[in-house]
Amino acid sequence: MRYIKGLTKETLKLLTRIYQQSKYYQVRQRALAIQLSYEGYKISELMKIFKVSRNTIYNWFNNWETCGLVGLYNHPGQGRKNIFNEQQQKIIKEWVKETPKNLGLVQEKIHTQWGITASKDTIKRVIKFVQMGWYRIKRRVGGEPVPEFYTRKCQELEQLIQLEKIGKIEIRYVDETG
Repeated sequence: MRYIKGLTKETLKLLTRIYQQSKYYQVRQRALAIQLSYEGYKISELMKIFKVSRNTIYNWFNNWETCGLVGLYNHPGQGRKNIFNEQQQKIIKEWVKETPKNLGLVQEKIHTQWGITASKDTIKRVIKFVQMGWYRIKRRVGGEPVPEFYTRKCQELEQLIQLEKIGKIEIRYVDETG
């Protein structure tokens, strides 16, 4: 059995304070595990309390013994690494500026130029990371219609009204504007 030994009163107070006040759940959990091990809890008991594997408990103990209090915290660089470097992110930003409505084109460019397969969500995260706003474009009707198109449609409507007056067709307006 492996136990944590040789903790001073100050270290125990500090571990208690970390357990009570740290904003990181994993750090609180690790601090409590160190305290309980010092109090004589076995590794099998700690596994049941924290619902983690034996290797996880050993990793916590190893980090505590090598790094002390710093070993309780996660180190930078944990997690998935970026698939795009800074230069590629800038290029992606420019491509999105060229075609902001079609991320599929940006996806194709990324795949053809660099051979990297990236989802649209990944591209959106890159855009957010390079501090470029990404908002859905709101579609609304506004302004006046194109004059040629409008006059042609008015003429077609007049022809249909004439056909209705003759009795060849019956016009029914679906919306309330007609």
